[in-house]
Amino acid sequence: MTIAPHSLTHLLHMDSHIFTPKHTAKRGGFTLIEILIVIGIIVLLMGITTQMLGTVGEAQGRAQAKSDMALIATGIESFFNQYDTYPRITSAGNEKQAAGDLYKCLTGKMVAKIQNAQIVMSDAGADTRPFVDVSKLKIADPADPHIENVDPEKSGVYFVDPWFEPYLYFYNTASTLNTETASWRGQGFILLSKGPDGKEKNVRSMYTTGIIPDMNDYQSEPENLDNIIPVSYTHLRAHETLSD
Repeated sequence: MTIAPHSLTHLLHMDSHIFTPKHTAKRGGFTLIEILIVIGIIVLLMGITTQMLGTVGEAQGRAQAKSDMALIATGIESFFNQYDTYPRITSAGNEKQAAGDLYKCLTGKMVAKIQNAQIVMSDAGADTRPFVDVSKLKIADPADPHIENVDPEKSGVYFVDPWFEPYLYFYNTASTLNTETASWRGQGFILLSKGPDGKEKNVRSMYTTGIIPDMNDYQSEPENLDNIIPVSYTHLRAHETLSD
């Protein structure tokens, strides 16, 4: 069988057309604009997530602080029932010192008694009944409040809020029985947390008078906006009858 030259050329052309693979251009990767868009989306999502976690964390912290202060306030009331006076301590001077003394009062290591017709806060000769369950509260070492597993028997330790700041306690520090100082007019104690920002500001001399101003007035100071202050703790007792 003889194949014409032109037919052979046609077959070769068809064979080349059928079996020769097609070459497509390869993509060189993401463009700069695409990369920037992806980075922008990731940053946006991270910002939203961080804000959400921060909000949840703050809400949990505030709830924990309120729970802590309820336990502490109950312990302070128990101290009153035992000694007919609240602990005569104030955070108006040294916050950590006052917090340490309050810790000692609530753990049975400090008592209130009369000496020479004066009310005196003094260390107990022997540990007495504690007024709080220490295991339910966070304890801080004044040398480094962020240390975990603090020894509850260590000197100077105190209760801290979820932001590692001492709970602030204010009360009349007059030493004369059944009298108030010229400035203190409150009928109870003040207990507060400085909140997430760790700041607070005395308003209308509330730390020395025992009178908490209206909350709008109190929170007019930026430092007090996130403070946690249970007002109900400030009017629990009207009189003291400390006796020997």
